[in-house]
Order: sequence, then structure tokens, then C-alpha cells
Amino acid sequence: MMKNLDSFFFPKTVAVIGASEQKESVGRAVFENFLLGGLKNKTFPVNPNHTRVLGKKSYKSVKEIPRQIDLALIVVPAKFVPQVLLECTQKKVKAVIIISAGFSEIGEKTLTQEVAQIIGQNPGTRVVGPNCFGVLCTKNNMNTTFSAAAKTGMPKKGTVAFLSQSGALGVAILDWMSTQEFGLSKFVSYGNAMDIDEADLLEYFSSDPDTKIITAYIEGVKEGKKFMQIAKKTSLKKPIVVLKGGVHEETHKATASHTGSLAGRNEVYESVFAQTGIVQAQNLQELFTFAKILENEPLPKGNRVQIITNGGGFGIVSADQVLSKGLALAKIDSKIKKELRAAFPQTVTISNPLDLVGDADEKRYSLAIKKALQDKNVDIIMVLILFNTPAIDTNIVQELKKIKKTAKKPILVLSIGSSYTAKRKKELEKANIITFSYPNVAARALKGLVDYAEFRKKHN
Repeated sequence: MMKNLDSFFFPKTVAVIGASEQKESVGRAVFENFLLGGLKNKTFPVNPNHTRVLGKKSYKSVKEIPRQIDLALIVVPAKFVPQVLLECTQKKVKAVIIISAGFSEIGEKTLTQEVAQIIGQNPGTRVVGPNCFGVLCTKNNMNTTFSAAAKTGMPKKGTVAFLSQSGALGVAILDWMSTQEFGLSKFVSYGNAMDIDEADLLEYFSSDPDTKIITAYIEGVKEGKKFMQIAKKTSLKKPIVVLKGGVHEETHKATASHTGSLAGRNEVYESVFAQTGIVQAQNLQELFTFAKILENEPLPKGNRVQIITNGGGFGIVSADQVLSKGLALAKIDSKIKKELRAAFPQTVTISNPLDLVGDADEKRYSLAIKKALQDKNVDIIMVLILFNTPAIDTNIVQELKKIKKTAKKPILVLSIGSSYTAKRKKELEKANIITFSYPNVAARALKGLVDYAEFRKKHN
């Protein structure tokens, strides 16, 4: 059954039911996004009120299309959805995305039951939604969402999958991701999850060759036992990072009305995430910060962090954050300490933080990092760089790129500054070297990496 989900991402034929020429309508936006993608000659508009939509022949019903349909998008008022869905099952459409809202999320029981009955009686047609934003696949530029193309950037092709119970949050994040150096493999907004739920999607992405990391925003799960079994199995293959919505009493109530989900107590979800190896993010920043570090860095053997800096105060503040997040400061091996002392000026503090002082250049950094990579007492290397000191220039970027290519330990860079610093950090990010501006954010990301590594170690 999981193989059937391929039709959502790689359909050969698509029907847009509710396609329209009306400006600013969802039906027009969905159809236009397809025409802008790679399936121009295999997309069929369905609208009984039009003979043509945006230059293409329109059909009164999906059943009239003279081709087998892999994927149908339903963008009609809720009251028409049961009949349209039934026609899709009669046509033997493999996959259906119901973008239309107006079901359990607003307390509408009759229509919800009708749709549920049709889904239950036709297991050969898989359904995403209703009340969802759609699906996106960067591999073939397929975009079933109704985001306005002129207003929304599309993420680069990458290896991070993103699942979102909320459509609006999903589109905002897709737009933001288009400004980042890391990319997306696939996106699914699954809304009320009347058929395909978050567990089904985790199972699908666990075997997806284009996905290395799975990220998700969830408000509640449909079936707890099923979710736990699939999540744990998936976590042993790929990292899952989840942001849970509705963690407070007031917002907990709001989630039930948003997607008709079963929110559950936050403490229960925290326990489930810990048991299944899911890395829990506390906010949107952490959701993708964790994803970036898990995507690019090798899993550490332990939690011992070596800080290397050219600014003493910066190093101390960072060390405080490392310790406060439950990580440890590495103790430099005595032999390596002697080698460093022999190589560096007396002004350098050979400790942790390892303070290379303000006149440090890329050669000093290079030696310190290489020795930390050799040090059996070091699991993770945190490189702090003040780019505005006189001896630091673009050479440090090139040196870090060389080191990163063969490094078998996580290395991250922490730096804060204005435009010059931002430019250097962008260069590092393009080389898959993760950069941070704030020590607390970097330490939290490392904690997520360490927790996931410990889960894999314990269960493999």
C-alpha cells in the first residue's frame, strides 16, 4: 500500500477538479501551478461550467477524461466533495488530494461521515486531506499547492522531507526555505488525515531514496500505537524531527478545532517522542536547525564538545550554553595538549575553550581543529570565529572546507557579526558547514544530534 503513495509525487496524469479561470481562486492557483511545472500535457481540468480552462479542454466529470488518472485534486465546495470523490473511486484514480475544507475541523459530521464511508469502501484510492494545502516534490517540480506562484519562492532540491498538519504554516515555511542553502525533497500538508496520516507518511519517507531527514509539524496523531511502531522503526533508519503544536492548555484546545485532531497531553507526546527516537523541536527555528545538523553531520560517539575560539568571552558564553544543555566539555588529551603548546604562542590558552586569541589566523585554527579531530577525548568540535579580527580573512573559509571533506566528527561554526560575517557564513553553508549566530541555538542543535546518536546506539 505504501507504494501507492508514489502517485502523489510522481503522477503521469493529473485531474484538477474545480479548476477555474476566476482570478484569485484556489482552483485557478492549483491549476496554474501544475501548468508551470513539468506535467503540462498530462493535466486535465474538470469543471462542468467551463468548456476550456486556461486554454485546455475542460471535462464535466473526471469519469469523462479518456485516460487513466493517477492523481486527482479536489478543489470544490465541501458539499460537492463526496460525489466528486465517489466518481474518482469509480474511475479508479490511484491518489486523491482533497484541498477543500469544511469537515470535522468545523464540526461538520454528515459530510465527514460520507467521505469516510467512501474512503473505507475503496482502499485502492488513497486520500490526502481534506482541509489541506497539497503536495510538492522538488525532483520533478510537481506542485499541487495553491500558493500564488508570484508571491511564493520554491525550495531548492534537497534531502529534507517536511510534513505539516497545518497548510498555512506549511506554505510559510516553504517560502522561507527557498531562501536557505539546504533543500527539500518532498512536502505534504495532510490536514484532517481521514485516510493517509502522519504514520503512513513516516513509513513512506523511511524508504524514500530522495529523503535523508524527515521533519514534521503535528498537532495530534490519529492512531497512537500505529504511530509509535512506525516512528521507532523509521528513526532507526532516518532522523525524525518534530515540532508539536498545542503544548499549552489554551493552544491544546485550539488544535482540536483546527484539523479535528486528537491533541493529547503534551507530557504523553514528549514520552512517545523519547521512546521512538524522535528529536523534538521547541520552535520553528529548532525544527530546521536540527534538520540541518542531522542532515550534514556524522553521528557523534559521545557528548564531549571541544570549543575553539579567537575570542575568550565568546568561548565562555558558549561553554556555559553547552553545559546547560546537558553536554560536556572535552578534556584535551595530555599528549595533544603538549603538541599544541609547542606549536602555539604563549598567549594561547590550551584548555576548553581553546582560546587562540585575537591575532589567530587560519593556520592556527587549522592546527587546533585537526588536533581536536585526532583527540580521542573529543566527540564534537564547535568552532567560534570572530571574522572582524585583522588576521581572519577568506582563507579560513577555504581551510574549513578542506577539513570538512574528511572529518569524521561533527564540526559546526559559530559566528556573529554584520555583512562581512554574514557573507563568510553563507560561503560556509554552501559547503555544507553548518553555521550559527547564537550559542544557545548551537548547543540545542548539538543536544538533538547527541540524543539521536544515543538512541541509534542503544537500539541498533
